[in-house]
Amino acid sequence: MVDFFNPSITSRLLNSITRNQSGLQSSLSKVASGKRLINASVDPAGLAVSEKLRSDLAALSQAIKNTDASAGLLNVAEAGLSSISDLLIRGRELASQAASGTLGNTERQAINQEFQQIVAEIDRVSQSTQFNGQNLLNGDLAPAAPPVEIQVGIGGTANDRIALNVIDATDAATLGIAGLDLSTAAGAQAALAPLDVAQQTVLGARSNAAALAGRLESVVASSRTSFVALTDAQSRIADADLVQEISDLGNALLRLETSIRALAIQNRQSADNVGRLLNIRA
Repeated sequence: MVDFFNPSITSRLLNSITRNQSGLQSSLSKVASGKRLINASVDPAGLAVSEKLRSDLAALSQAIKNTDASAGLLNVAEAGLSSISDLLIRGRELASQAASGTLGNTERQAINQEFQQIVAEIDRVSQSTQFNGQNLLNGDLAPAAPPVEIQVGIGGTANDRIALNVIDATDAATLGIAGLDLSTAAGAQAALAPLDVAQQTVLGARSNAAALAGRLESVVASSRTSFVALTDAQSRIADADLVQEISDLGNALLRLETSIRALAIQNRQSADNVGRLLNIRA
């Protein structure tokens, strides 16, 4: 008897359809997501590298935010230092005025009262200037104080951190102006030199803060360049080549259609053969 129905051919065609459907689904997923690594089986080694790069990108992104936030901290510190500098300028002006022999005791008492308010305000600004709870001008950021560091890199080494300890305390006692008295000409004359020194100290603190701000700007620029490079590297590994994937999608669709047509033809031939075997006329 002739075997008109060949199950092995049908089985092969069904297997071919299943494979082509799988390939079509894979291509559709890559095109829809834009990702080549839609699952670990596509490229295990590539996925490991891609995930490491993705982790580094997340850490670097946060490091850039940390550094940007430090710029805000330094801006607040600069604003406080600028206020103290203005107060010292006014204090020196008052000392110069009180040192003049043309003034009487009453005028000097009034000048001294204003001067003492200036000293008190310098203390207030020094103790109250903060950024997110961090004191800035009270000595907490002095070079000799415990390090206050920001994370600017993606690693855990000393090179991935920068200390913000560049601003000495700027309270009246540290500046050397606490206890000055302008109520006498001699006291006013004696106050001029300490006020000059205090101004230079505050100017030095402002210069240190400005230098650190410039360094942080360089760090941000460098980090952003690295971020772009890492993003490109990660994209090359993980992202799909859409032109190629669309071409593969078309080929997978064509193969699936071909397999389905072949199965349909096989089924019709099998039906015809069975009909002839049973002498059935259509």
